[in-house]
Amino acid sequence: MFNHFIVPITSDICQKYAITKVNNEINNITDEIINSMNIKTSDLTNEINTNELSHINLNSILVNTITNKVGANLSKKMNTPEYNNIQIPIGVFSGIPMLSQIDFKIPVNITSIGDAKVDYETSLTSAGVNQVSYQVWLNIECDVSIVSPVFSKNVNIKRKLLLVNTVFNGKVPNGYANINLK
Repeated sequence: MFNHFIVPITSDICQKYAITKVNNEINNITDEIINSMNIKTSDLTNEINTNELSHINLNSILVNTITNKVGANLSKKMNTPEYNNIQIPIGVFSGIPMLSQIDFKIPVNITSIGDAKVDYETSLTSAGVNQVSYQVWLNIECDVSIVSPVFSKNVNIKRKLLLVNTVFNGKVPNGYANINLK
């Protein structure tokens, strides 16, 4: 009974707890780094116009610095074992939602340890007549191992955080025709 009912429910609850905790750490660390470096979106990109040609210049050194700092701080935080006591109401194990808030709670001590990989990606998409949407994303992937006295579980958490979302305007032509030659 213990392995059939209690372990799977406890494992799922601990997994959700770990995902929430890692997502909060990602948010806190990213905000902390961006605020401490006093970064604004305009610091990350620059549109350069010369005669008929214009292009977007990404401040790749700054983006790489953000990426490296987020990865290092997140990995450091995730590799510092932190024991957490989760209180699971005993009614949860019944599988009946109405009983899930019964007051007696079972404590489950868990620790999570993991690693973070951070990279960035860019994208250019059409946003109208001679307009281009330029986006820069931080791709964050965390592998977390949840360990408790009765089970262990590995969890993979992926997040995409938008750093830049800018629309650049080109010259508007005198005339426009959308002709499909197929």
